[in-house]
Amino acid sequence: MPKPAHRRHDISNKVWKKLEPHLPGRKGSWGGLARDNRQFINAVFWVMRTGAPWRDLPPDFGGWSNTHRRFIRWRDKGVWEKLLEILIDEPDYEWLMIDASHCKVHPHAAGARGGNQDMSRTKGGFNTKLHLAVDAHGMPLRIIATKGTAADCSQAIALIEGFSAQKLLADRGYDSDKIVTQSMLQGMEPVIPPRRHRKKPRHYDAEAYKIRHLVENAFLYLKQWRGVATRYAKNTASFLAAVHIRCIFLWASIS
Repeated sequence: MPKPAHRRHDISNKVWKKLEPHLPGRKGSWGGLARDNRQFINAVFWVMRTGAPWRDLPPDFGGWSNTHRRFIRWRDKGVWEKLLEILIDEPDYEWLMIDASHCKVHPHAAGARGGNQDMSRTKGGFNTKLHLAVDAHGMPLRIIATKGTAADCSQAIALIEGFSAQKLLADRGYDSDKIVTQSMLQGMEPVIPPRRHRKKPRHYDAEAYKIRHLVENAFLYLKQWRGVATRYAKNTASFLAAVHIRCIFLWASIS
């Protein structure tokens, strides 16, 4: 019997083998044994991929309420972020690339208790901004979420902290003495075009800069999931978890 259409993107055995040993509730881990980890992962991936409300989760994935509560519990315990850290296996640090991109905020995401979280009005409406660092293959390494009006360069130091690559690639919006100095302190050659108002433009490797499109491609891959392309979550933590989950899938899917 063929799979229902809504199950066509269930994770493969190859992906499951990478995820299963690191999940809470697995055999041999502390705490109770979860018999439905694979079903739960498929359910969460379905919601994030489609951008559908939790209440619209097809029944064969399990009850939506229990699935949502478990997603929140893993979010609050940092499970999604830790899983991503585990799956980031042998990144290529020949180049480190950083950039930022807006994600539109759905009206349902407004109205969080205590006020809206990390969203602001720009020319295109309400937006949240994602700041991203990727390796030389364009694979995501670190993600930060801010208001849409935050300057791209405002999160550069946090994005590159702790990394040591040969070159740091970024567009001219990141051309500041602070960022250039910090990248050099971390042993990276800054490949950042100088701003036009600089009295003495810095030299940069224009040939290496051509590779920077890989970080832009990374945003395209992230936003293939509707739950990332559009922010539906009221809480920034939930939206950031959605981005982490998308990155988990990307890392688990590579050979």
